[in-house]
Amino acid sequence: MRTPTRRQVLAGAGAAALAGAATSCGRASAGDPDGPLTFWSSLRGTQSVADAWNAARPDAPVVFDAVPSGGSGGSAKLSNAFRAGNAPDVVSMEYAELPGFALDGVASDITDLVSPSFREKLLPQAWDTATFAGRAYAVPLDVEPMVLLHRPDLLAEGGVDVPTTWEEFATAARDLKGRTGVDLATFHPNGYPYFAGYCQQLDARWFDIDDSAPGGGEWVLDFLDEPTRRVAGYWQGLVDDDLVAVDPQSSQQWLASLAAGRTASFIVGAWGAANLITSVPGTSGQWRAAPLPQWSGEEPSLGVQGGSVHVVTADSPRKERALEFLEWVSTSPEAITARLSSGTSSMFPAAPALLGPAADQLDTSYYGGQDYYGFVAEQSQLLQTGWVWGPRMQATGASIGNGFARLPYGTTIEQALAAAEEETLPDMRSLGLAVRRA
Repeated sequence: MRTPTRRQVLAGAGAAALAGAATSCGRASAGDPDGPLTFWSSLRGTQSVADAWNAARPDAPVVFDAVPSGGSGGSAKLSNAFRAGNAPDVVSMEYAELPGFALDGVASDITDLVSPSFREKLLPQAWDTATFAGRAYAVPLDVEPMVLLHRPDLLAEGGVDVPTTWEEFATAARDLKGRTGVDLATFHPNGYPYFAGYCQQLDARWFDIDDSAPGGGEWVLDFLDEPTRRVAGYWQGLVDDDLVAVDPQSSQQWLASLAAGRTASFIVGAWGAANLITSVPGTSGQWRAAPLPQWSGEEPSLGVQGGSVHVVTADSPRKERALEFLEWVSTSPEAITARLSSGTSSMFPAAPALLGPAADQLDTSYYGGQDYYGFVAEQSQLLQTGWVWGPRMQATGASIGNGFARLPYGTTIEQALAAAEEETLPDMRSLGLAVRRA
């Protein structure tokens, strides 16, 4: 059987093309079907998860290997291992990485291995991000609705309320800066997923697939669709008027501004609550979580920022055992307790049944005892569906980041996105993909 071409895979967008890539018909499965399950991950706490599984299931051992995060770390190692025929059975990755690994045939189509009862245990919004053309290519671990982490004391000093709409947010930013010199928020030039989350809230579509195109379909790029232009114009106004800081996320200047009370909020996926606890410990008790502002005239909705999935690789001879393990990883209280007890975390599990065990592991005194997981659970019901990441988001994200880094020097958000689209087109075509602008 011929191995499908890259153009047939994802470019055509049909389930048959995707399934053909994921099964990698031209490759032979390697390894002992009865051997230990091999597992790679860069996620914190995963060693504890593997240890808990091995203690409970010594008859089905898992051999865990910690790998670096990022495109030049674990992702590159996985690509190289797959080409060499020695990829692990299971590997974790961010949602944005999944389309590329599905395209390359690394990720298995696991649709027929996911039982209806397993599917029902996870939020449908999480499954949506792990699904292409109606086929599942990964098991979601967490999903991260965007939230507004803020300092009520700083807002009170400026005489502003917690904004509930983006219009109120702009007014609050102007009033707070004018009265106290404090920035309400930060635009992160190194954090395109934050900006993507804002665009998801308005149901933007940077990547789409036209099934009706000649040759079986093609990718359609539109980094400046109407929702994205609306978001870009809004944040450009805040940047131009010096109403928000422009600092890289995790940079020393950004952390210093939070610690000193010069910035009053952090807009982030739910995971970010723990990031503040560990990064800015001196402000404990002063923070609270509030819903992300909504756009007037639109149905309430949210985007995500962050989140991870687990992939069963195409060459694994132990796929059924891998799914059994991953169901336990994503749905069992023992697994979430093992993961979160190894360090401070506010990851929001894709399985609603795990909210209680997850909440038990988070000391919420930093947030004044607020029921953080109960709050995020309510917000998760507003998540948008239908967003598709591109097949090479590492390169696309780098292009966007390069443009955003030039904002202080006169480049606009729209110009950065337009340039990133211009660079993404030939990058995708070089992979043999059919692609065009909207």
